[in-house]
Amino acid sequence: MTLASTLTCVAVLWFASPERRSVAWFAAFVLAIHAGNTSMIIGFAGAYDVWPGLTFLPVDLTPLLGPLLWLHARTLMLESGARGHLWWLAPGVAYWLYQLWAFTALGDYRNKWAFNDAWHEPYILPVVFAVSLALGVGALVACWRLHRRYAEWLAARRSDDHDFRPIWLVHLIVAAAGYGVLSAIEYGLDALLDYSYYDRFWVDFAAMCVVFVIAVEALVHMQRRYPKMPAIVSLAEPEPVASAEPRDWDAEGARLRETVERERWYLEPGLSLRLVARRIGSNQSYVSRALNKGLQQNFSQFVNGMRVAHAQRLIAERDASLVDVALAAGFGSKASFNRAFRQHTGMTPSTWRNRRAS
Repeated sequence: MTLASTLTCVAVLWFASPERRSVAWFAAFVLAIHAGNTSMIIGFAGAYDVWPGLTFLPVDLTPLLGPLLWLHARTLMLESGARGHLWWLAPGVAYWLYQLWAFTALGDYRNKWAFNDAWHEPYILPVVFAVSLALGVGALVACWRLHRRYAEWLAARRSDDHDFRPIWLVHLIVAAAGYGVLSAIEYGLDALLDYSYYDRFWVDFAAMCVVFVIAVEALVHMQRRYPKMPAIVSLAEPEPVASAEPRDWDAEGARLRETVERERWYLEPGLSLRLVARRIGSNQSYVSRALNKGLQQNFSQFVNGMRVAHAQRLIAERDASLVDVALAAGFGSKASFNRAFRQHTGMTPSTWRNRRAS
């Protein structure tokens, strides 16, 4: 049931999301997780007792999990996507080919069991575990760093930056880190106590449930195309061409704020750094420096601060629902409104309204 529900979410995501390439890597990641649990499922069904020749069935794709997650993150957030990083898949593909060879070339189950006892468990499995762990840890660290850089890049360029945060990826990183620790403990106990798949069932079942929840979360958030960050980008804007006189960035920032407030551009949900620069007849470097040096804010803080101030005026002037206030103030959703309001005031909109009324 868990497998069917997860695959249904991934299928709907494939048809509903414009991020097809990223969804493809995410689907491969989900399938690899569930394929690795096939041995446990058929073991509970008694298949090994009836067909002992199923030993070495090529379904263990553990070395692929980290690389598939990394390729999903890259394709979602970077312009270059998976180009130049497919080599991450090589160890997993090699191990799958090894399983296929053992499954098809070793003959009957007696030869397979003998090979398993002589070579596979004492020598091959420790290497596979070490490689899978290294790839997994490397992928989690790389995904976390990429997510943080992407968040900073978005905040410097978009007012709706929070709507494009891949929150399911963060939850997946945390869950994968926890599962990796449990797997390491499980591996050690297996070596000491000879655990069977009956003993490991609850950990693997819990992992499948977590993957289902994350698939639902991805389905909710990946309904539009994500902005793509250059693979190599400096978060600091380049220095503008030197002018005859040094700029007064405090004055430039104040002038920019006055313009945006007067024209009420901040009420547009999709306002971006590029759009503001084009409207004032300048470039993104100038706008970014006017904000960073003149106002000590990034673009998201600048725009959403004005939106929150506008929302406060609306709450004070009219008895409207907070959803209507959020949309009228330029926020794309109630969730982004609540988040920005809390960041700028230290409280939720409802709490601010109640305190003002009292």
